[in-house]
Amino acid sequence: MDLGEFVEAREVFIKTDRIQGNMVVLKESEQENHYFLMFVGDSEITAIAKEKGLVEPKRPLTHDLYLTILNKAGVVFDRIEIYEMHENTYYAKVYASIGDEEVVFDSRPSDAVALALREKRPIYVHKKLMRRELTAEEVQEYEMIVRTVKF
Repeated sequence: MDLGEFVEAREVFIKTDRIQGNMVVLKESEQENHYFLMFVGDSEITAIAKEKGLVEPKRPLTHDLYLTILNKAGVVFDRIEIYEMHENTYYAKVYASIGDEEVVFDSRPSDAVALALREKRPIYVHKKLMRRELTAEEVQEYEMIVRTVKF
């Protein structure tokens, strides 16, 4: 397992905004200035919020049902990797063991994050997908550019 091109995201933040939508932000640490951002739907943000202890649904969510079945069948989850973006879509893999065999499943990143949080497994994001936060000076510079551009 070569994870040299990946960052382990130990912090998962969620934000809901009526204008921008639901966002999940993954960071190596709270202080780190590089992050991974993905927009997700209402059911996906609910699943992630549940695993972070922010909401408590009255009934099991879909991923709860699947995980219960898979755990009973002896599937052991190892980690997830968010590894690629193609045509504005992120791709993730879920690594698990069934008996002595390692298996890899294709997954939507939002589902993989909810699974990793529930199972307390590592979340890895490829370095090429990480963004750098802008400094205050850079934000000010961009604002000046926007003000001078004529539309």
